[in-house]
Amino acid sequence: MMTEVNTQRTVLPISDAAFNNRVAMKQAYSKLSFQKRPTVLLTLTVKEPKGDHGNWLVSDELFIQKANLLLRWINAELYGRKFKKKEAGLTGFGCLEKQANQQPHTHLAITTRLAPKTIKKMKNALYQKIKKINLFEADGVDFQVIGGSDSDFWRVGAYIAKEGRMVTLGPDGII
Repeated sequence: MMTEVNTQRTVLPISDAAFNNRVAMKQAYSKLSFQKRPTVLLTLTVKEPKGDHGNWLVSDELFIQKANLLLRWINAELYGRKFKKKEAGLTGFGCLEKQANQQPHTHLAITTRLAPKTIKKMKNALYQKIKKINLFEADGVDFQVIGGSDSDFWRVGAYIAKEGRMVTLGPDGII
């Protein structure tokens, strides 16, 4: 006597799978943020093109190249021109994602311990140097000092983990 074998699997609809993946990602980023205790949240956004540029898009590679140039200038301002030889520089983690207009966008949680005076120096250097890179403008930059409570760190991790790929930040830039 033959028995019928049920070969059907239960498959989550795409929306449920994407939701579960996003929840897991938020939990992972929140845990990392809680462990690393970042001091600053930095967001960099590509400026909107002026005029009729059609489908003008910036590649992720160009975005990272320009962001790394900006971060090198900031590191040099904070730690001196030979910051790499001193094994100094900003460190952290974040996410590279696409905005609604498909331009790249990043959120970086800076985990380097920074004194209030250094944070102010970093912010000043950021807004001064951003003018030198045609890809960014001050309106597309968000610089927030992160509070010291446990709930602040959990929120930062959840905020960073939207959709996109995880990146790390070291003296060599975003990887």
